[in-house]
Amino acid sequence: MAKSKLRSIRISEHMNILIEMQAGNNFTEKWENLVTRCVWELPEQERRLANLQTLIDEKEKEIIRLKRIHEEIIDMGFILEGAKRYITQLQNYIEDNTN
Repeated sequence: MAKSKLRSIRISEHMNILIEMQAGNNFTEKWENLVTRCVWELPEQERRLANLQTLIDEKEKEIIRLKRIHEEIIDMGFILEGAKRYITQLQNYIEDNTN
C-alpha cells in the first residue's frame, strides 16, 4: 500500500459538489478518481475530439464539393433542356420550309 500524505485544502461548495459526484466510497477516493480522470482520461478525450473535428472538417469540405457538382448538374440540365427546345424548333422550321 502506498504511503498516505495528510493534506488540508479549502474548496468552494461548488467544488465539493463536483467531488461528491465522483465514484468512490469516501471523499479521498472521490478526489483521487477525479484527479486521475483529469490527468489520464481527459488528454485522450481531447485527442479523440481533435481527431473527430478533423474528420468533421473533411466531411464538410466533401459536402461543399458535392453541392457544387450537384449545382453543375442542374445547370447542365437547364442547358440540355434549352438545347432540346432549340433542336425541336429547328426541326419544325425545317419541316415547314421543306414542304
